[in-house]
Amino acid sequence: MIQDPGSLIPPNDEHTKASTKASAELHKQCMDLLNDLDSFQALLKATLRNPQLVEVRQFRSNVSAEMKMLLKLEERIKSQVEKSKRNAEDSGDNELHGEQKQQPIDDMQSDVDSDVEMRLMHALRSSNLPFYQAVWGIVLSSCEGLLALGKRFYWDGETKAPWKKSGNEKQANKDKRKSVFVDIVAGDGTEWVKVSTISESRLLFEMAKKGWEADSEDDVSGAESERPPRRTVLRNFDGEDPGEEDDDDDLELIKLARDLRKAADATRVRYRHPRLRIVLPKIEEGNVPEIDDILAEMRSYGIQVECQETLSATIGSSDLTRLLPQPFKNFTPTLNVDCTLLLAMVSDLSHVKNLPILPSFHRAIVRQIEVDKEMPLLPSELWPAMGSRELVCTSEAGTRMREIVDLLGTDTEKARMRIVMGEPSEDGGCDSLIKRFQALSDHHVPEDWKLPVKVIDAQPVINACLAEGKLPPVADEVAEGLSDINYSVFMYGWVTGTTTITSNRTIDKQIETTIEKNRGNDERLEGPVVWVCDTARSLVGKDRDRKD
Repeated sequence: MIQDPGSLIPPNDEHTKASTKASAELHKQCMDLLNDLDSFQALLKATLRNPQLVEVRQFRSNVSAEMKMLLKLEERIKSQVEKSKRNAEDSGDNELHGEQKQQPIDDMQSDVDSDVEMRLMHALRSSNLPFYQAVWGIVLSSCEGLLALGKRFYWDGETKAPWKKSGNEKQANKDKRKSVFVDIVAGDGTEWVKVSTISESRLLFEMAKKGWEADSEDDVSGAESERPPRRTVLRNFDGEDPGEEDDDDDLELIKLARDLRKAADATRVRYRHPRLRIVLPKIEEGNVPEIDDILAEMRSYGIQVECQETLSATIGSSDLTRLLPQPFKNFTPTLNVDCTLLLAMVSDLSHVKNLPILPSFHRAIVRQIEVDKEMPLLPSELWPAMGSRELVCTSEAGTRMREIVDLLGTDTEKARMRIVMGEPSEDGGCDSLIKRFQALSDHHVPEDWKLPVKVIDAQPVINACLAEGKLPPVADEVAEGLSDINYSVFMYGWVTGTTTITSNRTIDKQIETTIEKNRGNDERLEGPVVWVCDTARSLVGKDRDRKD
């Protein structure tokens, strides 16, 4: 919780009443916003394996810096008030002893106080806090699946999808002139939101300064006279890259819309460009025809433009859980489980809470034990991902998993493997399997977990779909780079439209890269639907006899 700054507010003297009230209100609002952000960060830490995947820290730091600035400003102005008062009193004493008739000291002090008050109020009105409040209010009122509060995207070269960047990577050798700063990345990366708190008067002033004027209608007659006046636009984006051109004459909102479009066109999230939204809380559409023309120009870039957005959510009183990432929202009713996660489902590392660390353990095993102790993989990620969905795996993935467990697994890992794969089948249905599995896990096993995993003979299905042309031609390029197991897993998920879950990020990236290189002009081209678990689990026995 942020400390209440009330004790730092200057005394409520007559000459500082307005500024003190404004300052106190800003402090309260800033404190509420910081508390909201702290609550959200605590929620991220409690629910996500990697809270840093949601980029909030910099935004929170900016708000905190604004609070410090307000406090310093307040103290500085208070000091100036006291100094001015002393100077005025000294000057008044000296002049009262002179021969010339002087202005009464009360009037002199009033002039000083008014000047200080004006400067203080101007500084308070210049605070960035209203912008931060607008951003957070829009998040609360209209966003889900928040990934970032502030993120820069480039159109010069490859731009990574939001969830594929570690957070520590830097955009080396990137030209910021070929980038745009997005205020909100929501929809699990599929929506970018930009907020501008420009006022109507400021926008009209900029339009006049930049030369946006209506064409003369003196020579227009007949039906054409009923048309709204067209705008004289000094320069607009015409499809070619204007990045090297001087755009000083462009309106900031038009430049913003154009830059958003270019950055979005250079970025794909699950094979699709992100949706774009610009929110203008201080602009009222339909009020000024000249401004409506600007809004229409912005929308011509394929951007949703919202004016005077009603921030229905109140800071400090909203359900923040709606803002959590929702990576499982679009999962298919059946999940295609890769061999890597089949192994994670049976590993002792995933199920034994206080697994003793032996000297013979490889450091990778030790690290997995430490990570799982902080945030267990199955309860925090895999079981929520699987939910009550049907689980299948290809025969190649199932066979490979059995081979690894039989060769390297402990007795408990082998026992879990038999339960997961439904062996022997005569031992009962799903309820029986869950009870048997619970006896082998320190974690509470969800009762709706669909065991066993059904094994699918994927090759006939894949061959039939390929023969029928159900996949795009790029499928041949994708298939050439896959091993037999990966071919069966990822191609089966692709031809059936089933979500594949895996921890093999390398193959997922390989497939995505191949598709993008062969996309051409096909904007609708998509690859298999894949969800990548950020961490894997080895078997305890895998490196049992190997020294570090």
